[in-house]
Amino acid sequence: MIQILIVDDSALLRSILKNLFQNESDLLLAGEATHGQGALFAAKEISPDLIIMDIDMPVMDGLEATRRIMQEAPTPVLVMANGLTPEGIRAAIGAGAADAMAKPSIDQFNEPLFLAEFLARVRTLARKRRSVPASSGAGNQRAPASGQTSGTDQRSSYQLVVMGSSTGGPAAVKTILARLPADFPLGIILVQHMESGFMEGFVRWLDETTPLSVRIARHREVIQPGSVHISPTDIHLKIRWNRLSLENGPRVLNQKPSVDLLFESAAAEYRERVIGVLLTGMGRDGAQGCLSIVGKGGITIVQDQPTSAIYGMPRAAVELDAATKVLPLEEIAPELMRRVKYRV
Repeated sequence: MIQILIVDDSALLRSILKNLFQNESDLLLAGEATHGQGALFAAKEISPDLIIMDIDMPVMDGLEATRRIMQEAPTPVLVMANGLTPEGIRAAIGAGAADAMAKPSIDQFNEPLFLAEFLARVRTLARKRRSVPASSGAGNQRAPASGQTSGTDQRSSYQLVVMGSSTGGPAAVKTILARLPADFPLGIILVQHMESGFMEGFVRWLDETTPLSVRIARHREVIQPGSVHISPTDIHLKIRWNRLSLENGPRVLNQKPSVDLLFESAAAEYRERVIGVLLTGMGRDGAQGCLSIVGKGGITIVQDQPTSAIYGMPRAAVELDAATKVLPLEEIAPELMRRVKYRV
């Protein structure tokens, strides 16, 4: 049984969520709180699997409560607040929330598609608490792909890093980019699944808080070393003739932009000279793309289960045997530096 703590000063929302969870055999409303101080107390007493947290509340707001909970009783937190802005999402993720979303309207709770997606989100985030930690250490390593060497005497010939992430991705991406130097010698291209209206704020946040130059990708743009090019929302990003290409088209695995399409195009253009990085997220997007990169002689770095907010996309890549290395989040940037310095 998944135990959920609801923290919101709106009695109406608490009632709606309570009725919703009562109809699900595996979900249990374990407690309620109307402010952040109550949330902190309940998190310690109840030890829930997931906390659904509002931001604007009396006594202690949701952001401070999330920070305190992460320090004193670590629990996955889904921030769900009215008028959630890009800055609000950044603040929530920065406080330690596993995910953030705008508070749904009453009508949305009557929409079957929204309910299915919301309940899947709740279950996936809650399972993060219950996941069994995998072996940390140096990660799982495949045999070197064709053309790779295992020594450190050959200078790197990698020319591109492609990254993909979804739920929990903003904080994970920032962790990696913040540890790379401003003169990182390769361009980085990222597909981040994100709701419309939040991408510009996300890009600005990364540009302000990491040493690299971060910007939204433009059609036909040349890929620059030390720059991070991030796909806009609702359009696919590929590589054509060593330039960025923004392309319309159907969703792939219900995603647009698609990590798979980016990775597959990078593998076709750069072959053994590309590094793929697949981070936390729900679903399977990016797994087939990782397989394409490995098949062309490139390498892939996949985030491990204990440090992933949601171990869906990384797990899918591991299951396809498409992960060259599986690493904790904090080890990915050092691995990238090692890979671009020496071809290993």
